[in-house]
Amino acid sequence: MAQFTQLGLSGKPEGKPEGKASQNISRKAQHPHSVGNQTVAVFAGALIFTGLIGGLLLETSGCSRTDSKSVIQAPPVSATQQIIPGPAAAPVSVATAQTPVKKVVKKRRPTTVLYSDQATGVSFLYPKKYGLKAVDNTKQEAVSLPYDMNFVQPGGVAVATVELPKGSFPGTDLASASFNVSVNKNVTAEQCGQFTLLQLASTDDLAVQPTRMKLGGLELQEMEAISGSGEKLADAKYYHRFENGTCYEFSLGLSTQPGQSDDVVLPVDREQVFRRLERILATVKITPVTTTTPEVAATAPAPAAPAVAPVVTAPPTQDIAVK
Repeated sequence: MAQFTQLGLSGKPEGKPEGKASQNISRKAQHPHSVGNQTVAVFAGALIFTGLIGGLLLETSGCSRTDSKSVIQAPPVSATQQIIPGPAAAPVSVATAQTPVKKVVKKRRPTTVLYSDQATGVSFLYPKKYGLKAVDNTKQEAVSLPYDMNFVQPGGVAVATVELPKGSFPGTDLASASFNVSVNKNVTAEQCGQFTLLQLASTDDLAVQPTRMKLGGLELQEMEAISGSGEKLADAKYYHRFENGTCYEFSLGLSTQPGQSDDVVLPVDREQVFRRLERILATVKITPVTTTTPEVAATAPAPAAPAVAPVVTAPPTQDIAVK
């Protein structure tokens, strides 16, 4: 009876769940180590995963370090890439290195010409483009000056004259301008300080202004004479110097003339013209002239020495700017 009751109770539908639970319990009872094995497996998997992650991180960091090192440090040079030094250059000799380089110096052509007359001892510089007319003592040729001499005694001799080129003052009424040299040995030192034009100061067409000046190292007596009227004038400045027993006269002169009816000309600035001529006067030098008396032979007089022509040469070193 007891067994049937137990079977009847177990056959009720309400007892099925309890049967499954009892089966699970019975299974757990039959496999007591299954849960622990699962826990160990999960823990082992976590460790493996962590190890893999750590390995990947280490490799990544190692690569980054290698890359950074490759950027900072240059790669080592292999034996095949080593630079083989070439042959040594030949030494430069000291003599070659110390040899100075010759500089090409361009020589400037002189713009002035030196005039020198040994007979009178007069020399001066004048621009090369100006025109020179000088006396030739060997041919006894006279030079006609464009202006009258201003000695108080006759006996003046023209030596040289320098003329400005035509067109030196374009658009003006300038006709001519010149620098002139003459000498007179028939006057004394006192008479050399006088001018014949002073005696004509009472005329209406002449104005005289005597002065004393020093130019180019020479003390000179100066006077200016202006003649003519209207648009046709002649203006001249005279300078006297007594030396070597001779009276030297230097004159600076210009003349003007009216233009044609269709031409428009302006009055020339006479001071500018005189400044150009005075630059020549400032270079004048008078050297001592030695005269020797030839010995007279008992039978016949000795022949006179031939006259020496004036020398006109370009100055070797001296060069002045003269417009």
